Amino acid sequence: MTAADAESIGFARFNDVPTLPIDIPDGNFTISAKTTDGRRITFFFGEHRTDAPPSFVDIQFHDHGATIPNADGGRSPVFDMLTIGLRGRQVFDSRKSAIDDKPSIAVILIGEPRPSGSPAGDD
Repeated sequence: MTAADAESIGFARFNDVPTLPIDIPDGNFTISAKTTDGRRITFFFGEHRTDAPPSFVDIQFHDHGATIPNADGGRSPVFDMLTIGLRGRQVFDSRKSAIDDKPSIAVILIGEPRPSGSPAGDD
């Protein structure tokens, strides 16, 4: 559907491109996506409390080719990422980092909304 159609039924829009709205259930849930050329990415919506709405999203890109050891004794893929802030500032950019310093998982905290005008920061 269009981004405007998604917005009209209560979803956020990001860019004016086709949009696939998805309702995420309470508890832990993963969305796995693949591009037409086979590149895979996952979005894990994780709960802080059992059967509660998710409070964070782990993002992992699976096909960069490089890996690092993980906590389970296996290997996790690493990838490049950057953040874009006010006026295009890139506060974090891993593209020139050594393999061991590249992210394996990007975590976005999706806490409760803040009242308008309240400062951002750690809760």
